[in-house]
Amino acid sequence: MSTPQISGIDMVELERALTAGHDHAGNPIEPFVDDAGGWPLRCCLSDSAPGAEIAIIAWSPFPWKGPYAETGPVVVHSAGCPSPAPDELPASFDARPMVLRPYGRNQRIAYHLVRHVDAGSSLTAELASLLDDDDVVFVHGRNVTGGCYAFTAERDSD
Repeated sequence: MSTPQISGIDMVELERALTAGHDHAGNPIEPFVDDAGGWPLRCCLSDSAPGAEIAIIAWSPFPWKGPYAETGPVVVHSAGCPSPAPDELPASFDARPMVLRPYGRNQRIAYHLVRHVDAGSSLTAELASLLDDDDVVFVHGRNVTGGCYAFTAERDSD
């Protein structure tokens, strides 16, 4: 088992959307100042800090179009991300319950492999196990309650 490569949303595509002023659903991007902090950011895979300029946008993290390529809400830095997303899963993700949703070469959810992972149950090990299946191309981490996109995991290219 290799260590899964973790990524957030595509930063080039995010910059394109921010410059255009609308998200993947055509909604205007409406930045706001986060007074309290703690929003889960999908650009740098960290939680927002008080005073950060952020936005809630509709986003599709898929490399294809089709019925399984959903668009849903994510929170991002709206004035540029201060740091890139790490290649490894941030510890804060392992402290949250998650749904791991694998996708196959047929561009569909591999329903028989979907996993609900409790907080502290080693998301990294679960991701590595799913990515060991040759039919799995990538895995999305999703919020348990809302189903919102959290991150993408792929096989290590090394």
